Formats: sequence, C-alpha cells, structure tokens
Amino acid sequence: MAVVPASDPAATRQRLLDAAWRVLTRHGDQPLSLDAVAREAEVSKGGLLHHFPTRASLIDALYDRWNDEFDAEVTGRAVVDDRPGSWVRAYLDVSTEGNGQPGEAAAEVGVLAALIADPNRLRQFRERYDTWQSRIVEDRIDPALATLVRMAADGMWLADLLGLAPPTGDLRCQLLGKLRELTVPPGQPSATPPVSEAAGG
Repeated sequence: MAVVPASDPAATRQRLLDAAWRVLTRHGDQPLSLDAVAREAEVSKGGLLHHFPTRASLIDALYDRWNDEFDAEVTGRAVVDDRPGSWVRAYLDVSTEGNGQPGEAAAEVGVLAALIADPNRLRQFRERYDTWQSRIVEDRIDPALATLVRMAADGMWLADLLGLAPPTGDLRCQLLGKLRELTVPPGQPSATPPVSEAAGG
C-alpha cells in the first residue's frame, strides 16, 4: 500500500474514504465503525478523528463523494452526447449499469441506510434529486417522458441494489431499449445503447 505523506491532507482524506467504502462493502448491513475504518486505512484512530471528528462527518463525506461521482459521470456523458434527451439517457445508463465490483451494493445500502436515518442528510439527498429532476425536465424532450424514464431508472437501480426481482438478460435489454426510445424526439436518430447492453449485458 502506498504511503500518503502526512503533509497531503486531501490525499489522506481520500485514503480514509476509500477505506471506509471498503469496510462498507464487507459490512454494509452494520453501522460504520470508526475503529474498523482506522484499521482498514492503517492509521491510528486519532489520525482518523483528525480528518473526521465524528462518525457523522465521515458518513457525510462518503455521501457527498458518492453523489458527486454519480453526478459527474452523468454530466460527462451528457456533454459528449449533446443531443435532446442526452442528460436523461446518461442518467438511465449510469443508474442501471451497476459498478460490478463485489460488495458495491452492500456499500451503497450502508450509505442509504445512514442517510435515511438522518433527517438533515435525507433533506440534502432530496435537494440533489430536485437538481437532477430540473435538468431532466429541461433536457429538450417531453418533460413527462423524461420524468417517466428517470422514475423507471430509479426503480431499476433500487431493484438491483436490494435484489427486488431485477430484470435480467434479454428482458432487461428490451426494457432499457424501450426506455431509451422514449428519450429520442420524433425524427431524431435512435440513441445508441451502451456497449454492455448491445452485447447482451
């Protein structure tokens, strides 16, 4: 493991957040333990508390990074596409692709459980969704269809995350294809599906 210089607090924070995420991938069904994070990061608990004085501050930072990464991925794809419906298509793709790494679902469940238990954190999550919804209704396609695709994407994400009979195989490909069709205005070329979906996911 690379040693992060003590003089680089930003890198140390990222290292601690990486360690916390790894702990959640193994124990996402349990409250996040600061002792476990310190051991995972190979730092003293005092070193952890220097950057994150409370468990709540660590969870807040994890939550922010999780949402920032999602937002950046969606926005980046939408900018590359830059056609009507590009933002909601990117939202659909990123929401339903999944990370594919072992334990990622457990980590996301752990973060979700923590934010649902905290009214202030839940309020911030709702504000994020308000921002995303505003982008979706302004995405140069029928706002009702764009919102329908967003709601379906959210439902598939939760079904995948919690194992609620998520559609798989050909059915999943067909479902995503139909949702993507809703994001293309009449007369526009069809939106190209992601490589993983085109190959049968």
